[in-house]
Amino acid sequence: MVEVAIAMFILGVFLLPLMQHFIHTRRVSLVARDAVIVNSFQTSCIGELRMVDYNELASMQGQAFLNVSNKYSGAKVVNNLNIETRIEINKCTDTQMLTIDVNSEFRFPGSPDGQLKRKVTMRGYVFPKL
Repeated sequence: MVEVAIAMFILGVFLLPLMQHFIHTRRVSLVARDAVIVNSFQTSCIGELRMVDYNELASMQGQAFLNVSNKYSGAKVVNNLNIETRIEINKCTDTQMLTIDVNSEFRFPGSPDGQLKRKVTMRGYVFPKL
């Protein structure tokens, strides 16, 4: 019995750091998953904005622009992740181009409300007038 108890103690001493490693790895994996979800959401937003007419983007009006804006702007839930997104469209120094910035903020699921939100930005996508 003493030998079994000693063996279990030794196993416990070696398994505790290994379990902490597994827990840390799981957290890193969840963070990466959430970042991929936000990045994919932003990429989809820019992809749909590319389909909108240049004049609608420049004026930030028109049905096609408003449809995309309503779909992606504001607070949305994507794969159980609360994402808050803003779309900014600015004119470049060259009047024939626009830049599109998509800014998103999210808090990891299960995080307390007081925890800072993580920010992800796709900045400076250039949209030329054709």
